Amino acid sequence: MSKKKQAMNNRFPWLFLALILIFGIWMTYLYGVFYIPSLPQAEIPPYLSDSPLTDPVTADTARSDSTQAAQTAASPPVTDNHPSETAEPSTAAASENTAANVVSRRPGVYNILCAGRDDAAFNTDALLLISFDAENSTANVVQIPRDTYFDGNKINAYWAKQRTAAKKNGAADADAAAMDALCRSLEKALCIKIDHWVLCGLSAVREVVDALGGVTVDVPYDMDYDDPDQNLSIHLTAGTQTLNGTQAEGLIRFRSGYIRGDLGRIDMQKLFLSALLEQGKQISLLALPSLVMTASNHLRSALSFSDLLYFAKNAQKLDASRVRFLTLPGTDCRANGDSGAWYYVLSANGTLDVVNQYLNVYASPVTKTVFDRDMRLTDASNPTLMSYYRKDLSADVTTAASLGEDGVSIAVIPK
Repeated sequence: MSKKKQAMNNRFPWLFLALILIFGIWMTYLYGVFYIPSLPQAEIPPYLSDSPLTDPVTADTARSDSTQAAQTAASPPVTDNHPSETAEPSTAAASENTAANVVSRRPGVYNILCAGRDDAAFNTDALLLISFDAENSTANVVQIPRDTYFDGNKINAYWAKQRTAAKKNGAADADAAAMDALCRSLEKALCIKIDHWVLCGLSAVREVVDALGGVTVDVPYDMDYDDPDQNLSIHLTAGTQTLNGTQAEGLIRFRSGYIRGDLGRIDMQKLFLSALLEQGKQISLLALPSLVMTASNHLRSALSFSDLLYFAKNAQKLDASRVRFLTLPGTDCRANGDSGAWYYVLSANGTLDVVNQYLNVYASPVTKTVFDRDMRLTDASNPTLMSYYRKDLSADVTTAASLGEDGVSIAVIPK
């Protein structure tokens, strides 16, 4: 046998494996191109179901009958202007006739809850509700501030609490059980449907940004902050620049000097997300599966790889003017007026408006009689919190296009 023929025979297994790999990649790509996540045409919304509003993992946060009775007594009657000022029984608007609660879904509309986990304390300091409309090629990114009052505590601690309970109860996957609990509770309180969830740590941000080759951002201020306890060292100069993964993490975590603290950080996250979306559009469709695989290795999700690829592919097609960012409207306050814990109390009417305009996957609007009927977004016995809950506030809406053109302005403490 000639040396040339022998060399060819030696290469054949590797060439064969390479062809199989290439074929597999192309099949995955083609599957991703044509794959569409399934959706029911109609269903009973979670907030109209007969199931009681208790946590799936543990019932220790559910209010007792006596507590609910006290809240009902402390609450004023329901009015047209303030839909949720009384703790109605959880089945009041549920179903005298279950069939009547079946609601048609808007085709191609999906809601995804994204939770960014704090690696140190296991708090979810970033909570995003993303509503993607494949039919109209739009996306709404609704941020929930981490200090939001929710079921007697701040919402950023809810996942950690449910995770601890799930571990005590012997759950096989405490992280997933806690995310399911968070989704179910938000569905009931906000009167929304959450189709999927994503849980990611800071490593996911670093890896995705580095995989993209960095993200170009117009940093509005000099940022200098060090916290050895959190392994955090942020040193960024103002101006347009391409940030690597570690720098991008610093940008979205920085809040030192912001007059409104976490709300300033939330506005900065809008700027980062709009830049990330723009950078993602530069990735070729052939390279997209690899990027999605990199991301999936650093996050937990109820989404399959095909689902992730579908949403990533469609995100690339979104026009920046059709991607809207907003924060649930509310007020920073202390629990007792001038003392007590700091909370961000949502405006009932303003939040309901956001739900119907930007988060409702159903053809029928959410009514005032069912919104937050178990009063998880306020403490009905606390006059201070109730006064802010009743305030009529609206959300400021901005688009990825305007953020890309105008950047972001955040009030800072003068140096």
